Amino acid sequence: MANLGKKWTCFSCSTKFYDFTKPESVCPKCGANQKDAPAKAKAPKKDKAVLQIDDDFTPDIETESVADDGLEESLGISGARAEGVDPGDLNMDDYDE
Repeated sequence: MANLGKKWTCFSCSTKFYDFTKPESVCPKCGANQKDAPAKAKAPKKDKAVLQIDDDFTPDIETESVADDGLEESLGISGARAEGVDPGDLNMDDYDE
């Protein structure tokens, strides 16, 4: 089969034709140069779907503060040491074990 060149569709009159490997592709029906064709419109970008989560969690402030304050009493622990305080009765060897 012979080399007919690139196949074109005229932007002006929609005629299909081959350019026969010529440097200028001109429509044989209306004479429009295909290099003068307007730029094709790009498709609009789709928005990414965002999943909305309804958060109905509300912290119960009163329950948490009561639980922290009365934890030792509710467990029956008396004379518990405060956190981060050195008890003083431990030797350095006790920390290493």
